[in-house]
Amino acid sequence: MIYSPTYYYEHRKELIYEIIRDYSFATIISQTSDGPIVSHLPLLLETTNEKEIFLLGHCAKANPHWKQFVDGQKLTAIFHGPHSYISPAWYEPKPDNVPTWNYATVHTQGIASVISAPEKAFEILRHTVQHFENKYSTGWSLPEVPNKELSQLLHQIVAFKIEVKDIQAKFKLSQKQNATDRNNVVENLSKMNESQRDVAKLMYDVLESGVE
Repeated sequence: MIYSPTYYYEHRKELIYEIIRDYSFATIISQTSDGPIVSHLPLLLETTNEKEIFLLGHCAKANPHWKQFVDGQKLTAIFHGPHSYISPAWYEPKPDNVPTWNYATVHTQGIASVISAPEKAFEILRHTVQHFENKYSTGWSLPEVPNKELSQLLHQIVAFKIEVKDIQAKFKLSQKQNATDRNNVVENLSKMNESQRDVAKLMYDVLESGVE
C-alpha cells in the first residue's frame, strides 16, 4: 500500500501508463523468509485489454531473484517518474512557506512467471531493445532470429512476465497550492534541466485537467 493523501492519488490510466513507459527502469521487490530481495530492471508494459496488464522483463541468470518468479510469489515493481526539489521562493510570500519535493511514482503488485521457451524469451529481449533504441532513433535492432552468439546469451538470462493485480499511483505535484503558486512552480521548473522540465510538463498536464 502506497501512502497517498487523496489529492495526490492518481487514477487516470493514460497518465499512469505514460510513467511506466517513459520511466521503465523499475525497482522490483520480493519478500522471502530471509528478507526482501531487490532488483533494478527495465520492464515493458503490455496491455491486452482493460482487465489484463502485464510487465515483461529479463534478468541475469546469476541473479537469484528469478527463483522467486518460479515460485509464483507476489512481488512489487515500483516506477519512479520525474521528481524535483521545490523552492518556497517560487510561492507568493507567506509565513508558512516551506520547501518540498514534487514527484510521480507508480507501484504495481503482481505475480511473475518465468518464460522458458527460448523464442519467446528472445522476443522479450528484442522488444526491450527496440523500445529503447527507438527513443534514441539509432536504427539499431536485434535480428529477428538469434545468431549463434545471441543463442548463447539466451542461456545466461531469464525472461519473465508479471501479471499485474494492482496499480497505485501517487503524483505529488503542488495540488495543495493555489493556481498562482502552481503556475510559478511550472514556470521556474521549465527553465531548468531535463528532469525538472519533465516535472513541469507533468504538472501542466495536471493543471490542464482542472485541479483547484
